[in-house]
Amino acid sequence: MAARTKARLEPSARYEQRRMEVLRAAARTFNRRGFHIATLDDVADELGVTKPAIYYYAKSKDELLAACGQLALRSLEAALDQLSARELSAVDRLRQFFVLYAEVICGDFGRCLVLTEPRDLALASRKIDLAGRRALNLAVREIIREGMAGGEFRPCDDRALAIALFDAFNGLAKWVNPNGAMPLEAIVAQYLDFFLHGVVREARQPGRLTSQR
Repeated sequence: MAARTKARLEPSARYEQRRMEVLRAAARTFNRRGFHIATLDDVADELGVTKPAIYYYAKSKDELLAACGQLALRSLEAALDQLSARELSAVDRLRQFFVLYAEVICGDFGRCLVLTEPRDLALASRKIDLAGRRALNLAVREIIREGMAGGEFRPCDDRALAIALFDAFNGLAKWVNPNGAMPLEAIVAQYLDFFLHGVVREARQPGRLTSQR
């Protein structure tokens, strides 16, 4: 009985593994060539199969793009859930979320999410994509509001700050080189330092002069 059950499960596991390979190849292809230019033939070439083989896992290029974006969004939603389950200050929660966010969006599926626009998707997929993006934005805004209420952040527009953070970090997917001189971890630390501490030195006290030689 156990052997028969295992036999029934194995094809499903193989299918899911192969599907993930197809999606990763699609994400790499879309990221490299651009979604509008890339074709299913390009995805097939990336994977080393024929185009008909792709149809076993997705009916269209749009379906591949939507699935890649959803994988990235699920990873980010899971990160938020994990942080919410821990006793962290608002500052630490915001910091740790964007550390994880940067890791996701600089991966194949994350780059696919931020380098394409919701309008590139068919209507049904677009609604799901927008709902996921909106949920992330609202969650970050909630962290910011909690930080302001607890005195960790100075008063500010939570919507504007959330948008600024997402826009800045989304840019990483466009220019960060995984093999570059500065590792992603160091870049993210600088970004967070800019947002959480600013770049302007404290103003000199009135009447205080620096010595000149």
